Amino acid sequence: MKKFLLLGIALIVSASIVAQKIHLKPGIQSAKPVTEQKIGIEPEKVGGFSPFTTSPSKTKMKGIVDVITLGTSANAFGYGYGGGQKTQVWADDSLGTLINIHRMGPGATPPSFSGYLGVDKAINQGASSTDWTINHQIYSATLNNGGSYYLDAARYPQGAIYNPAGNTDPDNSYVVYFSANLSNTVSSWGGYSYGRSSFNTAQQDDTTKRMFWYNPPPFSYIPDGFTLTHTGHTLMTDMDQEWAGTTFVGYKDDLILGYGSWNETTSDFDYEFSTIPMPTTDSQRPSNQRIAASPDGNDIWIVVLSNNGGAVQIGDSANYYPILLKSNDGGITWSDPLAIQLDGPDGIDGVKNGLSDYRLEQLYGAPIPSRDEIPYTTAFDCDIVVDKWGNPHIGVVIGISAGDYSIATGDSNCMVFDIYTTDGGNTWQGQKMGDLKTFRGEWVATGSTPLTEDNRTNIAISETGDYVFVTWLDTHVDGVTDNIQPDVFARGFNLLENKITSVDGNDISNNVTFLSELYQQACFQVTSHYVFSKTGGGHIIPICTELLTNEDAGLPVTFKYISNFSYMPADYTIASTNPPFPVGINDNKKELTLNATVSPNPVQDIATLTVNLKQGGNLNIEITSMTGQKVMSFDKGFVVSGTQQFSIDASNLQAGVYFCTIKLNDQKFTNKMVVR
Repeated sequence: MKKFLLLGIALIVSASIVAQKIHLKPGIQSAKPVTEQKIGIEPEKVGGFSPFTTSPSKTKMKGIVDVITLGTSANAFGYGYGGGQKTQVWADDSLGTLINIHRMGPGATPPSFSGYLGVDKAINQGASSTDWTINHQIYSATLNNGGSYYLDAARYPQGAIYNPAGNTDPDNSYVVYFSANLSNTVSSWGGYSYGRSSFNTAQQDDTTKRMFWYNPPPFSYIPDGFTLTHTGHTLMTDMDQEWAGTTFVGYKDDLILGYGSWNETTSDFDYEFSTIPMPTTDSQRPSNQRIAASPDGNDIWIVVLSNNGGAVQIGDSANYYPILLKSNDGGITWSDPLAIQLDGPDGIDGVKNGLSDYRLEQLYGAPIPSRDEIPYTTAFDCDIVVDKWGNPHIGVVIGISAGDYSIATGDSNCMVFDIYTTDGGNTWQGQKMGDLKTFRGEWVATGSTPLTEDNRTNIAISETGDYVFVTWLDTHVDGVTDNIQPDVFARGFNLLENKITSVDGNDISNNVTFLSELYQQACFQVTSHYVFSKTGGGHIIPICTELLTNEDAGLPVTFKYISNFSYMPADYTIASTNPPFPVGINDNKKELTLNATVSPNPVQDIATLTVNLKQGGNLNIEITSMTGQKVMSFDKGFVVSGTQQFSIDASNLQAGVYFCTIKLNDQKFTNKMVVR
């Protein structure tokens, strides 16, 4: 339980760190981040194809989880889950719907050009094959420069389900997507493709396609972060980094933020793009970044894995650690970067005590060093959710540093953690969720250099924000040292009772795919950001993987859905040694109690503000400009629960962007209002 260390404090404290140098034994296995440009394997277009829908089939099972066959992509890496993004699977608990978004290609039946996007979508929590519609095409590429690739071919897609406020019919919801493309002639990357598609299969042609690319900078690239809030906003994060063809020029010390607001007139999201300062040591680009929102949509957190000098360096090597940005107003304004100290005297106790004395002796020899002397680093990807109290939880692999930006791997040298705070970021905890036997897998890919993928740590949360679930890949096969025969592992965290799950009372994680069709071949897994509620107080954890039966990531791949892996209340038996969460009298503080929309938006004269209240209270409305100037204010007094509507006269306002903030008791909700 340690405090954030700002750069100035870090410089003072660093002088007091023990001067003794410690070194790992020779021959310890280690890994560095993969820094090559994300260019997937791209087959050429072989003909024009129409949107299509096919029926899935269910595979005969051998084990404890049911597996449903979904759609296909032309290959596992550049078309499937192989990129840095992880928001391809999204569950909406209130509707019982689920999507898996992916690129399509020659592996589809019938085939479709690789630059198209498809979605597999389900009702009834995707419990059976009859609940699914697979390979529903939602995007097509049309811009050709005369070569073999279409410039607007969508790559590395992410997506979510947008459910309009008050809606209970899945057919009235939308699949929203965000993807990178090559539509910039300045470099090989630089374009964004985004839009939405009706969830209603009968309206499969009801889609939109919108484009953005930089000119001039910032240099948009390939977004890692994407989320959709319960207040109806989408947020995307990318790194401002310049490429010249396949050559990396430099990271520009900024993140790119895309903020999407629902436009009632066009039934689509309008995006505004801006930059947020994220300077790093020597302007080295972060290895990863993610974004997530609290259940009420007000607290938004961005996490990157990098080094900005904000944490004290322990030992001789520069390491990665989580750096966060926080917004308390739904993504409008942001804090300065906040660094988490993992190691040293002011590090996180759960991290420093995660490895046993025996394991430390295998790494360092006897006598083992003081735990305050041991340097720790994160691995090279992570995931993030935000709980009901507005606190972030970071699912990430942590291990001992093996040199500059290098992690010591090998059997049981790395650990999977939930790194979190219970007090808004003043102090930090580490809850160990599991040990890793292997770290990185390398796959042969026809037509490309070998492709690598690490443990793919994902973190999910219940819609109410009080249960967290961490999943990852690991290979538990005797004699295999690389993560090339992976299973999905998982663990749950009951925040209300401060307990984690066990397996038959043992303090270990679950092997989700054990003895199933996916046993030892559950590659490139993705877990939904949200989980489904289950009768009896439990939760179903929606997990999708890619089945690589031929070990060639360059050939067509099939997506698989694990439909019935769940945790029940009785599974949480291991008490966490960390401080409890702020449950009790203030337990409902962060419940979603209000939601609001402005229509039409953009507005020229009169707009209607529709406010949905789950409880009554004193309601105030403020309209402010981009500079924070208050231009309107309405005190509505006590308002009863339910749906209320108010008129806003915008005829006297200058054209531009304004913020409409609704305050109910001690809560607030902010929405953008565009005046034309």
